[in-house]
Amino acid sequence: MTRSTVLLCFCVIFAACTTVKINGDDTSTIEHETGAEVAKDLTTRVCQRAGQQGSEIISTVNKDPDLPAGTGKQITTFRCVAAKQP
Repeated sequence: MTRSTVLLCFCVIFAACTTVKINGDDTSTIEHETGAEVAKDLTTRVCQRAGQQGSEIISTVNKDPDLPAGTGKQITTFRCVAAKQP
């Protein structure tokens, strides 16, 4: 419950830049600008605010599938982990 509350607060604060969705299967989804480094940075910050050490990125896809891979807005599915990921 606390993790969800922290993620929701983070989502409200950064609503103009990103959108974080908490899924029912212990994963979360974040919508962001293009870039693997952007995704890793955002997911790590979300998880740290939720009291975890880091994040594990499961997948990243384009929001608009008609665009070339790695362009436009992207959606990253991730989960928070207790130990930092390399």
